[in-house]
This record gives sequence, structure tokens and C-alpha cells, in this order.
Amino acid sequence: MKSTYKPISVISGDIINSTELSSEQFERLLTRIKDIQTWINEGNKSNVHSIERGDEFKTVVHDIENSLRYTIIYRVAIKALGKQFDSRISFAIASNADLRESVSESMGEAFVLSGRGLKNLKNDRLYFDSDHLELSENFNLLFKYLDRQLTELTARQCEVMLPMLRTNDALSVNELSSRLNIAAATASKSLKASGWSLISELNYRFINRVIGLKHV
Repeated sequence: MKSTYKPISVISGDIINSTELSSEQFERLLTRIKDIQTWINEGNKSNVHSIERGDEFKTVVHDIENSLRYTIIYRVAIKALGKQFDSRISFAIASNADLRESVSESMGEAFVLSGRGLKNLKNDRLYFDSDHLELSENFNLLFKYLDRQLTELTARQCEVMLPMLRTNDALSVNELSSRLNIAAATASKSLKASGWSLISELNYRFINRVIGLKHV
């Protein structure tokens, strides 16, 4: 067991209507979740994950400034599989955790807040909490709008947005279109329709606000 007093983020999620998926769809979903967790480790190799029963997942994030982006990657990458796929996700940032080799056995305020938030999600599909009250108050309303925007995305819009999220908005439209083998005008139109510019702006606002917590 490793105790840490620095803030961590915990992302907890589950798949909506997972019992209605076919065996082939479920395999695609499981592969995608594993891919997402690999992508998240590209940001920080200390991040750890779990998958339970195939339709529940959890990630412990040490680069907490990226926790919103990782959360959106989960939502968008899963929705990119098709209209049958979506997830509910609760993520939290808090200090003081006891981290064990098994994510499911780890403890701390971030685990409690994230798990409680997921359990209480009803009509919404995204929730955020923190032991820093000001942080959660500043972003909760914005995240409600983000949740609605993400929920309305088509699978194709998610496919186009995903490389932008993975590279933290480091791709130009021409680079994106080349990577996806589509016209630059098509990529630009899709990003505009999906509200990418506002999603990216919100992510950077979150990064700038959260990164200071690492040095408190």
C-alpha cells in the first residue's frame, strides 16, 4: 500500500444498457476500453486502471490536470463505436489516498466521491466532485452543458474528435483530415458541428485551474 497526500483523480464509469449488446458488440467495447486505458497511460505511466464485469471501469489519474480530457476520451471513444454505445462517468479530485496494487482495493476521498457520484447519476451521464468545494462549484454547471453536448454527438463526430482529444488539440485540421483520410473541409465541418472549440476551451480552463492544486 502506498499513501499519498497529493491530490489524485478517480474516474469511475459504466456502460449504458450493456446487457442489450451482442457478444460481438461487447467484445468491441471491451477492446475499446482497454485501448482507452492504454492511451491514458501515454500521458502518465503511473495512471492505473480496472475493468469489472466488462461494463464497469475505473482509472486512477496522477496527472490530475488531464482528468477532464481523459473523461471526455472515455465518453467520445465509446460513443464512436456506434449509436448503441454510451457511458455514464463520474470523476473526482481529492487529496489523501491509500493506493494498493489493485485499484478496486484502493481507498481515499477521490474514490468515495467518484463512486458516490456514479451511483447517484440518474438522467445525466457526467458528474464531477472534489474536496475543493470552490473547484466543483466553478465547474459543475459547465459540465452539465458539456454532458448535453457529448450526449448529442454522433458516432462519426466522435471519430473525428477523438484524435484531437488524444493529442490534446495538437493537430491542425489538415493533419486531422490526413490521419482520418477525409477532406479537410469535412473534418472542419464535423468539429464545428460537435462544438469542439468550446470543449477544447473548457478543457484548457480546467487544466489551468487544476494544475495549481498539485503545488498546494
